[in-house]
Amino acid sequence: MARDMDEELDRQVPLMDEIDTKVDKATSDIKNTNVRLKDTVNQLRSSRNFCIDIVLLCIILGIAAYLYNVLKK
Repeated sequence: MARDMDEELDRQVPLMDEIDTKVDKATSDIKNTNVRLKDTVNQLRSSRNFCIDIVLLCIILGIAAYLYNVLKK
């Protein structure tokens, strides 16, 4: 019985090593994906802030033009 258990363990060690390798690769892939996702989110935030700045600038220019026309009369 001990010999059978030893043989079974010998068969399972390579399988466990393969699983360990796959888990390490998956962990590495997840870390890389998280880094890329963080970079993408930062780029979206910066472009969104740029759009908000442009819209606010247009509103301020519109208010300034309105006040100029009102005070000109």
